[in-house]
Order: sequence, then C-alpha cells, then structure tokens
Amino acid sequence: MTQSSRMRQHMGPSRQFPATEPLPGIHHQHPQRSPTDQALGIPAARLDPQIHAEHHEVAWQVRGRSQMNLEGKIIELAENDALWIPAGLTHSAQVHPDSVIFPYFFPVDDTATVLDDASLAHLHHDETIYFLALKQMTTTIIHSRINLARQVLSILEHRILGGDELPRPRTPAAAAVAEALLFNPGDDRTIAQWAGEVHASVRSLERAFLRDTGLTLRQWRLHTRMNAARSLLATGASIASVSHRVGYTSPNSFTRAFRTFFGATPSQFRQQNSPPSSPVGHRPAALRAES
Repeated sequence: MTQSSRMRQHMGPSRQFPATEPLPGIHHQHPQRSPTDQALGIPAARLDPQIHAEHHEVAWQVRGRSQMNLEGKIIELAENDALWIPAGLTHSAQVHPDSVIFPYFFPVDDTATVLDDASLAHLHHDETIYFLALKQMTTTIIHSRINLARQVLSILEHRILGGDELPRPRTPAAAAVAEALLFNPGDDRTIAQWAGEVHASVRSLERAFLRDTGLTLRQWRLHTRMNAARSLLATGASIASVSHRVGYTSPNSFTRAFRTFFGATPSQFRQQNSPPSSPVGHRPAALRAES
C-alpha cells in the first residue's frame, strides 16, 4: 500500500464529484442584478483549461463561490476553501459573480510536500492571515521574517492530512509554540525568540516542554523536523528542497542531522522509500477532502 493510499485510508472516504466536459475559454457573463451580486460589480467568468508542469497551485476562495474542473472532476469552492492542484493536472474554472479567488504558485523543484493528489481543505479564520500576508509579499516590497510559503504549505498539509503523534505540552505558552512548530517545522526562530512571542522566559518555556512531553524544546523541534523530513523524502522530493522546507540552511547540515537521528542518510532513506514514478499529469481519480 502506498503512502498516499494509507493517508486516504486514515482520513476516511474521499468526496466524489460528478464528471463534466472541459470548460471553454474566458467568457465574461453579466451577473443577475441584485444588491448582493452587485456589491463588488465583478462579473462571472469562465477560465480556459490550463496545466502547470513546473508549479503546484493553490486556489483560495476568498469570497463567493467557484467551480473547478480537474480533468472531469468538479469541485465546488466556497468561502475560505483552498484547493491544492498538483503540477501536471489540467484544470479550468467557473467563477461566480462577485467572487474573489487568489492563486498561489509553488515551484516543483523547490517545494517539498506530502500533498501528491488534488485535495480540498477548509481554512480556519485565523489561518487566512498567512495567505493574505503571502499574497502581500508577492505583490509589494513588504516581506515577513517568517517563511510564509512554508507556513501556508504546512497549514494545508495539516488540514488535509492531519497532525502527528508527538506528545503535546499542556502549558499554554509551550502549547502555542508546539502548535506553530507542527504547522511549520521549518520555522527557524530561536528559543529566545519563541519565549518572547509567547511572553514567557526561556527557562520556563524549556521547563514546560520537558515536564509535559519528556523532551526539551530543542529535542521536540528536532523530532518534528525529522518526522516531516521523513514524510517528504518518501514522496521522492529532492534533499535540497526537503532541507529548505524543514528549516536547515544547507543540505549538508540537514544530512548530518538526519543521519544522526535515523542512522541513515536522506539519500539512503529516499532510495528505500520513494514511490514508483508515474507519468506527468496522472493522478488518482478520487480527491481527498477535509472540512
């Protein structure tokens, strides 16, 4: 059983969608006139079928509704739904009147992720700020000191695939740090910086992790990074992209940490656990979905 199959089995049956013909090119339509539909004055639109061979895409439905057609499968997007579209998958869209939808693109060569199928997630309200901030970074000179692309990927993976089995600290300050690191194992803030974020001293934060989990904060973060790295390497992702995703400044430093933790290099692990290659654009017919 492949890793993807095990994930689908763990999450339960996937949502099925009816088949339809590919949507034609861009055709602007005049929406029906009503106070609600005319609030923004944005007409409906049909978007041509397209395929991105070198980029994964995320479509975030900020407002309104859309229908995405993924090789004959229709996915309905409502407000705060986010659709992961793997590279190589043909897709088109019908965007309803007065709707706002943002696309995000992640280069295949630089992006390590366990999301290998088209997947639908519903974002919590407090998670949407990361998507907005990432959009700001791509359109303005204002940048965050946090790697927001990694944060967005982590949020999607958590919503679609669930969390891991590491013991969680119960102390509120430590629990907040743990939750952030589970979402983004590559977050490279120091322990002192984390202590400042949660308004605790370094000593009290470290004590809380050790008391509640049996691991120091450094050990707990290392476990989180290595668990994430193991899952990413098993997808066939490059060592450089995995290294970047889990917060290491160089593949060499990541390789040393991985070998110390697992007793094997990332290359050895990947050779033993990578899935068989498949043609570009081939994806299982079912889609995972999380609400």
